[in-house]
Amino acid sequence: MWVEKYRPESLKDYRGAKKEKKKLKDWAEDWSQGDKSVLLHGQAGTGKTSMAEALANDLGLELVETNASDVRTKKGLKSELKEATRQASFFGGNKLILVDEVDGMGRADRGGAAELKEIVSESRFPVILTANDAYDSKIRDLKNMSMVIELGSVHTNSINAHLKEILENEGIKYDDRAVKMIARRAGGQMRSAINDLETVALGRDKLRKEEVKALDQRDSEQEIFDALKIIFKTTSLENARQASDNLDEDADTFMQWIRENVPREYKKADDASEAYEWVSKADLFNGRIRKRMSWSLLKYVYEFLTGGVALSKDEKYEGWTKYQYPSMIKKMGSSRASRNRLDSLTKKMGSEFHISQREAVNSMPLYTEIITSNKETVEKLGLKEEEIELMKKF
Repeated sequence: MWVEKYRPESLKDYRGAKKEKKKLKDWAEDWSQGDKSVLLHGQAGTGKTSMAEALANDLGLELVETNASDVRTKKGLKSELKEATRQASFFGGNKLILVDEVDGMGRADRGGAAELKEIVSESRFPVILTANDAYDSKIRDLKNMSMVIELGSVHTNSINAHLKEILENEGIKYDDRAVKMIARRAGGQMRSAINDLETVALGRDKLRKEEVKALDQRDSEQEIFDALKIIFKTTSLENARQASDNLDEDADTFMQWIRENVPREYKKADDASEAYEWVSKADLFNGRIRKRMSWSLLKYVYEFLTGGVALSKDEKYEGWTKYQYPSMIKKMGSSRASRNRLDSLTKKMGSEFHISQREAVNSMPLYTEIITSNKETVEKLGLKEEEIELMKKF
């Protein structure tokens, strides 16, 4: 992946944040046991982890890295981190301890936050903590015992220049406007920009504007895949709950995605069985919503599909998993005729109900019952027989 291939090896290679880099390096060079840790915070993708890794390289320190949202309990932190902060490096040198995503620890994590505070205060080596939100009440104590350094968004010009360097190194020609479009749409996140660049440029001789415009169509699909990855990989209830926050998919569609991808991730029978129990509960509540129009129950549907499914596993599954489209959605887009039929149907629904075509697809199960049970509505929409049959397949 380009984001790994072009990760800065030194602070001098790290784009922007000149004052922050100096502050961090001065702290590490002057640190002695008993000094404060550093809390490095900023939105996801701004390069917090990359900066810590580059610092370790510059100072010749062995980097010991762990993720607090994965190792959450007192017992887990002791086994993963405590000894590392006390024992000398295997190679005889000094260490730099990096604890990522400390704000990902939930309030229910058993003794984890208190244990982390103790480990940091007693460490023989400098400790860098990272967080997306430094003002999260859960990490107030950690923040108070740390020197706080904020990493702001990376300037568009810096992102633009770095993307051009990557393309030139890869031997890919480019349209200046295409590169700038990627830099602007990244929202100050270098990691996001590099991922987008690789998506549209890899394997091409030249990057053009047309390829970049296709990213907007891809975003909605990428969001659901990102949400699945969080839910299936995390063991943090809070992280799982947040996974569905920005999705456009309605509950029915989201449930299809979860249901059909559980066996792709959960290889242990007990984990999969418990996950399906939560999906079943979500389906039950979703049925009550349709029958009684009790929309107050919707929050429980998402709670079951995110937190319930995420915590069904005993431990985190490692490695990459290829998630797939739900069979119904995949079936609808499997042929040009099906796509054209679906396009015609959703345009008619959108015009009548004042919704987007995407919303029409996501809400198809709900609208199917409303439309097909009313002959006047069918006639008003001008639905063909094959379009009605298509609706019933959802």
